[in-house]
Amino acid sequence: MKLTDFLRPEFCVVDLKANNKEAAIRELASVLLPSGKVNNKEDFIKHIMERERLGSTGIGNRVAIPHAPTQSVNDLVVAFGRSVNGIDFQSLDGDEVNLIFLLGTNPDNLGIYLKFLAGLSRLLNNRQFREEFMAANSPAAIIEVLKKHEKS
Repeated sequence: MKLTDFLRPEFCVVDLKANNKEAAIRELASVLLPSGKVNNKEDFIKHIMERERLGSTGIGNRVAIPHAPTQSVNDLVVAFGRSVNGIDFQSLDGDEVNLIFLLGTNPDNLGIYLKFLAGLSRLLNNRQFREEFMAANSPAAIIEVLKKHEKS
């Protein structure tokens, strides 16, 4: 399974307008609507925010991965957003986040969801990957960085 099977250019926002956690989640959820895989945007956001209340998905290194299994999506959905200014996600390391990966899945697809999350987490441990993702200036460039590092 490749991450690029799920994250496509149309689901990437290189300059998030949001300036807080919920607004960023809403902005990213909106780019997923044309996929047809989100059957209830507000319910999807509600589940993501409930997961955030359990503990921040700001994992450190200026990265957040808000995620939740929910019936409000039909399949694994992934959106990426970059905030140049940073957003407070109450991250584990206290830093604001610049790279946000929004994930959701139908509870029937937990296996694929967990594999995706593990693969993404592995890549995000690589400083060079994070720096290249931060420097990518278009959705196509983001996908190219992802493809390059998936091969490594």
